[in-house]
Amino acid sequence: MAPLDDPVARLLPSPRRVERLPGFLQLDRGDQLVLDSGSPAERQAAAFLAGRLGERVSLDPGVTAAPATPVGNVVLAEAGSDPESFELRVNTAGARLQGDPAGLRYGAEALAQLTAPDGRVPAVHLRDAPALRRRGFLLDISRGKVPRPETIRWLLEVLARLRYNELFLYTEHTFQFENHPEIGADSGGYSAAEIRELDTWARGCGVELVPCLQTFGHFRRILEKAPYRRLAESDRLWSVSPEAPGTYPLLRDLLREYLPNFASGWAHLNCDEPVDLGKGLSSARAGREGPAAVFAGHVNRVAGMARELGKRPMIWADVIADHPEALELLDSSITLADWWYEPDHDFDRVRRFRDAGRDFLTVAGTSSWTSLFPRLDTSLPNIRGHARAAKRFGASGFIVTDWGDGGHYNLFGGSLFPIAAGAEAAWGNEDRPEGELAAAFSEHVAADASGFSGEFATRLGRLHDTGFPHFNHSPLKTVFFETRLRRGARMPTREALEATLEALRRLAAETEARGLPPGRSGAEWRFALDASLLAAERGLATLRFRQSERSGSPDDRRLAGELAALAGRQHELARRFRELWLRANRPEGIGTAQKRFRDAITALRRAARALGS
Repeated sequence: MAPLDDPVARLLPSPRRVERLPGFLQLDRGDQLVLDSGSPAERQAAAFLAGRLGERVSLDPGVTAAPATPVGNVVLAEAGSDPESFELRVNTAGARLQGDPAGLRYGAEALAQLTAPDGRVPAVHLRDAPALRRRGFLLDISRGKVPRPETIRWLLEVLARLRYNELFLYTEHTFQFENHPEIGADSGGYSAAEIRELDTWARGCGVELVPCLQTFGHFRRILEKAPYRRLAESDRLWSVSPEAPGTYPLLRDLLREYLPNFASGWAHLNCDEPVDLGKGLSSARAGREGPAAVFAGHVNRVAGMARELGKRPMIWADVIADHPEALELLDSSITLADWWYEPDHDFDRVRRFRDAGRDFLTVAGTSSWTSLFPRLDTSLPNIRGHARAAKRFGASGFIVTDWGDGGHYNLFGGSLFPIAAGAEAAWGNEDRPEGELAAAFSEHVAADASGFSGEFATRLGRLHDTGFPHFNHSPLKTVFFETRLRRGARMPTREALEATLEALRRLAAETEARGLPPGRSGAEWRFALDASLLAAERGLATLRFRQSERSGSPDDRRLAGELAALAGRQHELARRFRELWLRANRPEGIGTAQKRFRDAITALRRAARALGS
């Protein structure tokens, strides 16, 4: 059997130990899910498996404590084992799944994935366990998008199937603080009751919802509000100052309201990128003690607040990269999450945390932000490198992040492929062949039996070239939103744009022929393709406009018509973008992204008028 036709080879994540057995099990109507002891974990796994088999095979197996027939049943047994591990044995007579509560759920998903639409299950013996204990996903809900609660519930189900066991909702101001109502006003932020409901749902999915509240840098959305300006480190309104008298009373208030809504024993306090640290109110102290001491003093104080509330603190570790001396000043109870999102990163730098005996995680990114679609040549090597380093140096976990820089115009559907790649790498195999991963993604994430969705994602994710590099951005996105058509800061080349456009048109033709799955994610992928096509055409038209501005051309009026037509198409894309945003997210944060569309469309129309006159 060819690898991509083999259901075992399409499991996601892939199993760490596989033994092939002869024959197959045929599941039919009337087969039963048998509970070995009747424990709550067995009942929960059986209910989950029954639902998944109903989705994939249209079976509705009963659940019983004793088999009605000796053949064709699936036995679920809660048995002592390593945490989150399971053992699944399928033969021609039936199947037996055993593991701890989490392992039973993971094994039930594996069995569902193995089951073909006709009910056939290949005979196999799987023994599986995670390489990393903590496998987290972080979603930015502060740069624009605040997902509707039903979107978070859908996301939790996706993460659970991929064996993520933690979700972080990165929060700056998008929470409705009763004691500080100005902070979350008009943000679309969650209430305490909504967080508690999501927390309960997450636990039902086997995922821990970890509180994640910014407490140092990235504080602009709070500091720009009049009652809190006095707490800013500098006029930049970026970091809350350790030297402002009201800083710690405010942070204590926020943590006391926020943290108790989560059952998790963790508190992610962030504390990343305090870029104006020591350059304003704390400059005198930084001059005496050094920036590392000011940073560590602040972090230790906020971490103490979290501990008082029964939470174990964690922070981002980027400041330690710039100030290594901060490591020995930080309280030993603080877990460090080391991030960087480029493919050429020194992933082995986390050795310092192992050597210091510190608890730490490595952190990768989907590279979907500041992009129309994730930059897979950046995200996939970054994910593999961080996962490999986590295992090599003994990290307690691994997090995949999805940020919303610049207005969060990156629609979430595009992030699903790097999220799946992160799940694969965290569970055990960061080197899985991409074609195999794409086939598994198509079937088990996109629900696309044709296998095209994975191929679509991997191809579109590599079509960003415009002839200029752009750190931490997709160059094609930059062309899409360019407003300085006469003298843009970054100059694309005709050759690169033409090559990218040709590849996009080939992908578009295949997409028309083969189709994408119905539903929101398929619509978001189609939007990303259409936006990428327009970006390449827009870039080529911009080059012609610049040439015409310099030398004049008899084709000016024709080019004016093309620019006006591009403006019309971009206006239609803006309408589609708004519709897709509102399907999944609350409306309050859409303004920044909509302004980028308006400014780009206005630039095209202005250029068209200039040529037409």
